[in-house]
Amino acid sequence: MSLQPVSEEFVPQGLQEEYEADDSVVRRRVFLREGSFHETMLRRVTPPAREGLAPSEVFWDEWLEGPAPVSAGPDVTVVDLFSGCGGLSLGASEAIRATGKNPKHVFALDNNFDALEVFRTNFSGTEASQSDVNDLVPGEIGDSPGLEERRLARNFEGLDLLIGGPPCQGNSDLNNHTRRADPKNLLYLKMVRFAEVVRPRHVLIENVPGVMHAQKGVVHTAEKALMQMGYHVSHGILNAAQLGGAQARRRHILLASRVHSDVSVDRLADDMSKAPRPVLDAIARLGESKGGSVWNTSAKHYAQNERRMKYMFEHELYELPDDQRPDCHRLKPHRYQAVYGRMYPHLPAPTITAGFGSTGQGRFVHPLEPRTLTPQEAARVQGFPGWFNFSPLPGRRSLQQMIGNAVPTMIAYTAAMELVR
Repeated sequence: MSLQPVSEEFVPQGLQEEYEADDSVVRRRVFLREGSFHETMLRRVTPPAREGLAPSEVFWDEWLEGPAPVSAGPDVTVVDLFSGCGGLSLGASEAIRATGKNPKHVFALDNNFDALEVFRTNFSGTEASQSDVNDLVPGEIGDSPGLEERRLARNFEGLDLLIGGPPCQGNSDLNNHTRRADPKNLLYLKMVRFAEVVRPRHVLIENVPGVMHAQKGVVHTAEKALMQMGYHVSHGILNAAQLGGAQARRRHILLASRVHSDVSVDRLADDMSKAPRPVLDAIARLGESKGGSVWNTSAKHYAQNERRMKYMFEHELYELPDDQRPDCHRLKPHRYQAVYGRMYPHLPAPTITAGFGSTGQGRFVHPLEPRTLTPQEAARVQGFPGWFNFSPLPGRRSLQQMIGNAVPTMIAYTAAMELVR
């Protein structure tokens, strides 16, 4: 397929958005680089989770509840490598729509079958491949393209936006085994090789903050290579809570553009700042955990963990005392105070990981009930709207993995907006 790029060229200026709300509608205005703005209007169909919400909070509440938005305007073509179930594509899509264009997802790649099935369900018409990225771009940065890569360049000629979140477990501070030296960390550079072969207008790469310290210096290597290709590059940390999310999740973002010379991740945190959302705001409308589906029930726990959760509620605690913990915490000093903990209802959730169904892997106990979060609740904390379709539902473990590994919508939306506005 030969893709046509978006033709507009913009005059650089700061990124701005405004929100207004009345009793019937809420509006978002995004100011574009040429000085005009695009307005998105949503009808108010849901009661507020609490009184005194800012217009931006009302807008995103309505967006989360649906219906699914409809796109118009010129196409912006998107390729998502390491796509997972589509969290990064979801946020990028809304950024594209916010600027008056239509997101056109043309290709996605991931090696997780369940996650890719969810991606296909939500981004219909996308060519989705369960394969190894090394087969897609076998060459290294600086190599002459081989036959497969020349075919790739023809197929995606004119691509607007390349996005991807390479495997991050080896860079995570939670990984005590192969931290910084995991061979999968080098898959980060496959994003750069794809950009070298295809030459998209913009590139967005997402990872954990620890990627800055990864073996082989992949971020520095990526930045240097992209600049040599003619891209303007910026990278830094975005926190979902500082962008209006209900989760204190920090991610490293690298942005590269062949069009805009003023890309800046650091400036985004100020330009797009919104008040953090309490976790209870995010999940209150979902109601209580109900029997039946994996989707809206919490995981089962060993009897001792059931007792630990009930103990916190009986004593109105949010941290489990050491005398109630297992021996590995109780008998020696530890730094895992949040583990086995209960979420504070008035604060954003901690980082949602694939272990959100286990009390022993983080502060994942519901703020008001002695249980861990359901997959539906965890997805909402990550920023997945009600109209995002996770069916056909896989097993609990796979569902927890794809939700925990996803990119929060507000981070993806904010980062992509800097490129496509």
